Amino acid sequence: MCGHAGRIAALTSLLLVFARLEDACFNDSLDVVLQSRTITAGQLISKVGLDGCQQGTLQNSSSDARFVMGPDGFLYAARDFSATADQITFDVNLEDSGTWKIHVRLLFEDNLEGRKRRAALLHRQKRRWRPMPFKITENSIGPFPEYVQTIRSDDEQGHTISYVISGPGVNEHPKSLFSVESHSGKIFVSRAVDREEFPSFKLVGKAIREGGIMYERPLDLTIKVNDVNDNYPEFTKKEFVVDFPECSAAGTSVANMTATDKDEPNTINTLLVYRILSQEPFSGFGSVFSIDKKTGEIKTTSNKLNREKQDTYTLEVEVQDMNGESYGLSTRGKVVIHITDMNDHPPTFKESKYTIEVKETESDIMVLRMPVEDQDEAGTSASRAVFRIVTGNENGNFNMSTDPKTNDGLLYVVKPLDAETTRVMQLDVAVENEVPLIGKPTGQQMAKVTVNVLDVDEGPECVPSVKHLWTAENAALDTSLGTYTARDPETQSSANIRYRKLTDSADWVSIDPNTGEIRTAAELDRESTYVKHNKYNVTVLAMEDKDHSRSCTATLVINLHDVNDNRPVISNTNLYICENGKQPFVNISAEDLDESPNAAPFTFLLAKDSPESKKWEIFNDMGSYAFMKSKGSLIPGYYKVPIIIRDQQHHETKDTLKIVICECPNKLNCADRLSSKKAVLGGLGILVMFLAALCLLCLLLAALALYCGGDRKIKAPLGSQGQYHQTLIVSNEEGGGQQDMNLSSLDVPVSHNENIRQIHGGFGQGTESGVKQTFSSFGGAGTEVDMGKQMVDGSSGAFYDSNGMLIVDRTVYVDGGTIGDGNYTMGSLKSHGLMELLRSQVDQVYEDEQDDQEVPLEYVHGYPHDGENSVQGSVGYDSDMMDISRVDYMNGVGTKFGTLTNMSLRK
Repeated sequence: MCGHAGRIAALTSLLLVFARLEDACFNDSLDVVLQSRTITAGQLISKVGLDGCQQGTLQNSSSDARFVMGPDGFLYAARDFSATADQITFDVNLEDSGTWKIHVRLLFEDNLEGRKRRAALLHRQKRRWRPMPFKITENSIGPFPEYVQTIRSDDEQGHTISYVISGPGVNEHPKSLFSVESHSGKIFVSRAVDREEFPSFKLVGKAIREGGIMYERPLDLTIKVNDVNDNYPEFTKKEFVVDFPECSAAGTSVANMTATDKDEPNTINTLLVYRILSQEPFSGFGSVFSIDKKTGEIKTTSNKLNREKQDTYTLEVEVQDMNGESYGLSTRGKVVIHITDMNDHPPTFKESKYTIEVKETESDIMVLRMPVEDQDEAGTSASRAVFRIVTGNENGNFNMSTDPKTNDGLLYVVKPLDAETTRVMQLDVAVENEVPLIGKPTGQQMAKVTVNVLDVDEGPECVPSVKHLWTAENAALDTSLGTYTARDPETQSSANIRYRKLTDSADWVSIDPNTGEIRTAAELDRESTYVKHNKYNVTVLAMEDKDHSRSCTATLVINLHDVNDNRPVISNTNLYICENGKQPFVNISAEDLDESPNAAPFTFLLAKDSPESKKWEIFNDMGSYAFMKSKGSLIPGYYKVPIIIRDQQHHETKDTLKIVICECPNKLNCADRLSSKKAVLGGLGILVMFLAALCLLCLLLAALALYCGGDRKIKAPLGSQGQYHQTLIVSNEEGGGQQDMNLSSLDVPVSHNENIRQIHGGFGQGTESGVKQTFSSFGGAGTEVDMGKQMVDGSSGAFYDSNGMLIVDRTVYVDGGTIGDGNYTMGSLKSHGLMELLRSQVDQVYEDEQDDQEVPLEYVHGYPHDGENSVQGSVGYDSDMMDISRVDYMNGVGTKFGTLTNMSLRK
């Protein structure tokens, strides 16, 4: 068993090479019947018939790792196993210039019925004719046609066979290269072939009997072109240029040389070898470069490369095929290596000590140039200098920079020096390169600079440059906020220094020109736009009394403390509540320009003295806002709700919220409701508007007609002679003067309610209820007049009789007093009554014009029954509609009409 296992292990690791295959030397399929399902390692399964095959380059493999095939064609089990399936199938692969498969099927005797038991049963199929693959050599010198190979078929026995070939080289490009003798099957090549152009040819051969009958399948023929070393190796570049840093360690890779060869890969014809033929210049250390003969990689052999001594090397390199043998073909190339600079030399000062003088008032000027030397390549990071002040610049008076053209160090004064403080300053300046120094450290390169500070007569000095002052806003005028003083740096005195403001945006302060005292010139307001973060800035200029050009500036920062000088205000007083919405409350927000503790949180209260406060309540007071809702259900409408807002210091503001309760179409706001109403204005609305405008035009025309007749004296028309009809007598009229037109005397029928009637006028109203009349004029107490069934409109002096007739007079006198004077309204006066009124007015104007022609401009009225029965004397012309001479009713009027006796005739 151990011997079998060893043999199997050897067979699985060995690559078996067979001769070129013919189809006649093996079976396409193999069936094997095994007696037992238990298989042991090394067990012989069967033998594949390869007796007629030539062995050489044939390789085989099994698709099932449990089985292997030896070089003699025997098939073995590779390991122990038990078969459970009814059969085992796998393929044995044979490979050479092509690939072929032998399909193997293992059957077990216990599954066979009606068959004879045996260990193995071999089924052999008919052989296919196939010749061995063959080769030709490229660039053959002939003679041509040159014999290549012969193809034969087993069908030749007893038959006449004709051979035919086709494919590239025959009837395809390159045509007519190959030919075959039809009766013998000999193939010939007619000319030389270049392998680099045609490495192989795939042809098809056919064996045809008489009559054109082909009993054999077409034969695949492979003709391989053998390579000869006819191509020189070539570098990928004619010249390789490489930058390589100096001071690199030995063995550092410099470059990779790359060459190619068109001959057949992986053969000796393309096995290349590299070598360095020469190095220019030749170093004192010998050759400082080497090359790997297999890969072409160039490396350094020394760490002595120094750019300052030699900055360029040129190498001549050769590449040769045939593994570098003398008979191989070779090509030469060039490699140029530029040695790049490394920072291996530190910069050094040309001078190690410098002494300079600087005036104390000078700044932003260059005071010293410090040249340096560096042996590294100029213009590179290895030579560019970087300067810094190590000590002596604690106050930041100096700055160092590098001149990009000369690489010198430049010393600047960036902040004025003070001779009164320091007369002499010592600076230590260091220099280095942009990149670190390589190799052994040599220490920092230093130079000393002595600076003598020269004293000059300078102007005043503003110290500090920013001064803070504190005060409360709304401070009283002329309040002292503080003092700012500058000093002379030489004398340390503030004498002979004058002050004035440079900037004062709001013009809030004044400054004493001699002392620098700051006082308020206006009321300071922390909430002003000039104040930022409770700070108000003022710029002050301090200058010498004799020379104003010598000066300095300072900033005064006035910090304002908040005073509770602003009251909280409601942000929005116009609010609404959607009756059908989800938010039955309003949000009341307030703001205060003051800051805490003079502002929020606020307290929101309802005014207790307002009846509206009983309908509303405030809840969720959040400091800057609160919510308010109605206590009960309120009808839609407009509500004014007084409210009080208090800040933390109990400063309060009273305001009125205007709240609209409405039904919102979108359940969000009332604006959509209003817009929706406007949107439905259609043809009917336009018609109504047109008719209203037409009526207004008629009224204007009527008023114009009345105005044109205004200079006519109007006679009081006689009214109805009914039982209760009365007419007040105009008693102070005397000829000549203009009298305003009065249409109130026209009787116009007006429909009215017999039981109760209410008429509104411009200044009063009257109500009919039986005989008594009550008048309310100018908000005063009403006057009752017993007029029977008449109704008096106290605002216009209009009387209505029992028949609905309107009796109008601009002035109505009752018991010696005036009830009212104003525009009358006709209540439920119908349109035909209005037209009758306008028509009567026009007629009256016409009659007045006729009367004016007969009545003199001035005349004296006659007053019948004047004086006898009146204690105060006559008051004018009285008449009753029934009897013009009857004046008994005047006895009940009272003494209020007595004053009329003193009225004189109007001119």
